[in-house]
Amino acid sequence: MRGWLAGLWILALAGFVAVTPARAEISARDQVAAMGPGINILGGYDPYWRGEPTTFRLKEDFRLAREAGFRTARIAVFTFPFLSAEGRLDPAWLKRLDAVVAEAEAQGLTVIIDEHDFEACAADVDACAVKLANTWYELSERYQGASDKVVFELLNEPHGKIDSVIWNGWLPDLIGIVRKTNPTRNLIVGPVSWNSLAELPNLKLPDADRHLIATFHYYSPFEFTHQGANWAPPNVEKLSGVRWQGQPAEIAAIEGDFDKVSAWSQAQDRPILLGEFGAYNLRGKLEDRARWTKAVADAADRRSFARAYWYWDGGFGVWDEQKRVWVAPIRDALLGKSGG
Repeated sequence: MRGWLAGLWILALAGFVAVTPARAEISARDQVAAMGPGINILGGYDPYWRGEPTTFRLKEDFRLAREAGFRTARIAVFTFPFLSAEGRLDPAWLKRLDAVVAEAEAQGLTVIIDEHDFEACAADVDACAVKLANTWYELSERYQGASDKVVFELLNEPHGKIDSVIWNGWLPDLIGIVRKTNPTRNLIVGPVSWNSLAELPNLKLPDADRHLIATFHYYSPFEFTHQGANWAPPNVEKLSGVRWQGQPAEIAAIEGDFDKVSAWSQAQDRPILLGEFGAYNLRGKLEDRARWTKAVADAADRRSFARAYWYWDGGFGVWDEQKRVWVAPIRDALLGKSGG
C-alpha cells in the first residue's frame, strides 16, 4: 500500500501557525537520554478531551509528576472523533491539546503526542489511512514552531488488519507529511502486533532519517499483568492469584527480552523508548506489581532505553486520584524510594 497518499486531497492549513526561526536540532539519541522516566497521563479516555468535567488538575498534576521525578509525559490522544469530513481537527479540541502541551512544557517535561486511534485503525485500514494522514498534516502544521521537547508518535500499537507490509508501506508517506513542516523533529515509531518487540526485526524505517525513535510496549507475562482485566482474552480475564515474585527465571525472561531489543537497537543505530509497561491492580498483589515494575524499569535503564509507565491513575495507576495520594510502592519502583 505504499504510495496510498498519491492523489489524496487534504485541506491545507495556510497561515494557521506562524513560521518561527529554526529550532536547535537535537539527535534522536540525545532526545531519548533527556526523556528519563516518563508517565502516560491524561489520555484520550479522559472526559477533558470532550470538554467535560474531569478530576485531572492540569497545572497541579503535571507539577506533581515533575516533582516526583517524571521527565516525560506521553499523551495518548484520539483524533479521529474530532476530524471533520474535510479532514480538519475541531478547533476546540486543538485548544485543549495546546493547553496540555503548554502546561507540560511549563513544567519542563518532554511531551509525546501519541496518536492513539489504534482500535479504529485495526478495524478499517482504508479509513485509517486517510484519517491518520489528515491528523498529521494538522498536528505537524500546528506544532511546527514548538520546542524540541514536543515529540510526535505516529500511531500507538498498530495491529489487526495493519500488518508489517501495510505499516512499512505507510511509514515513508506519514513521515514525509511531518517532514514538510518539521524536518528535524524526533518521531516515535513502533512495530506491529501491539508494538511487540518480536516484530522489531520487521520494522523498516527510512535509513536516511535519523530523527526516529523506535518504541515497544511490554506487558509480559500477560497472564500476570492483565489477570482479571475485562478487555483481555477470556482465559486471562478469569485468572486470579497469578504471582510475580522476582524468581531468577522470571528476571531472566525480562532480561532476555530486553537484550533482544538492545541488540536490534545497536544493529540499526536506533534509540529506544519503552512506551508502555504496567500491571493491572484488580487481582494482582501490589507487592508483586511493584516488584515487576521495578524489574522492568531497571532493565530499561541499564540499556539506556527511555521509559513511560502506563498509567497515571486508574487500574494501573501510580497515583490514587480518589485519595489524591501516590501509590507509593509503584512510585518507588519507578522513581526510587524518595521519588525523583
